[in-house]
Amino acid sequence: MAYKLDPAAPLDAEFRRIAGELLRKAEQGLGSDEGDRNEAIHDARKRLKKLRGLLRLVRDAKPAFHAKENARYRDLARSLSGARDLGALVESLDKLEAHYADEMATDVFGQVRQKLVERRDAAMAEDLGPAVETVRRSLGGARRELDGFVIGRKNKAGDAAELVARGFARTYGRGREALAAARKARDVDSFHELRKRAKYHWMHLKLIAPLWPEAMAPLAAAGKEIADGLGLDHDYAVMRQHIAAEPDAFGSPRELAVLVALIDRRQTELRETALETARRLFADDPAGVETRVKRLYRAGEARASRNPAAPVASPLEVLRRAG
Repeated sequence: MAYKLDPAAPLDAEFRRIAGELLRKAEQGLGSDEGDRNEAIHDARKRLKKLRGLLRLVRDAKPAFHAKENARYRDLARSLSGARDLGALVESLDKLEAHYADEMATDVFGQVRQKLVERRDAAMAEDLGPAVETVRRSLGGARRELDGFVIGRKNKAGDAAELVARGFARTYGRGREALAAARKARDVDSFHELRKRAKYHWMHLKLIAPLWPEAMAPLAAAGKEIADGLGLDHDYAVMRQHIAAEPDAFGSPRELAVLVALIDRRQTELRETALETARRLFADDPAGVETRVKRLYRAGEARASRNPAAPVASPLEVLRRAG
């Protein structure tokens, strides 16, 4: 299994397996001379985010390891952000144009796109070799550090089920807090925070999906929908900052007024959709979520040691019996 925890295997071994695969693929992608360098950087950053999600899920097992490696993955992703972030703005503008294709002439977007492409290409033209090589060396160091992620049998933080359930519930609870803040403030920062929390929750749902695949799949899809929608919302907020800082470079006042109005309209749509989905995704109490995940994880452990000929109870039945 790729980005999925197997409850039948030791948690520390699963962590090393998943993290090792993500680090190796990021390192290999950045070291390849084939393909688009921008895409390789984008893929490496996505894997670094997944690594941070994995760390958050098991942070109580090795708090010092979490603090050190989380900072490493965060800093590495930031060091690769420049060209990719500008590229994301171009992609977001194209999505905006496509969304309103039936309502608006395309020349409204032309000069803005040209300017964003120029800035993206200028950033990509810079010699990224030294930065990429530094990242590759650090990824290699991170892989070697994985050997130190060992959870003792008498770990004070608890067993695998307790560790995973606690980490899952912590991220879930922060998602609920971010939702409450976004509903109240409705500003760029609060929606950006909701996006981050929904994205980590989505990662955790992917990681524990083997516990109950049929139940986790729609929840993971909802988390991804929120993260993707609010990712676009954030791109449009950044785009507006670029335009406001240098309006003459992006087009005539009339064209920019139309474009900004479309951005405002699209952001409102994206935010309202995200809030509605998040209300459903984060509807439960974190304590109850923690108990449910703990029971599901232990049920998964039990299935691995059970006689294969014995009848298999559904996860729902296991919860009902334990309730």
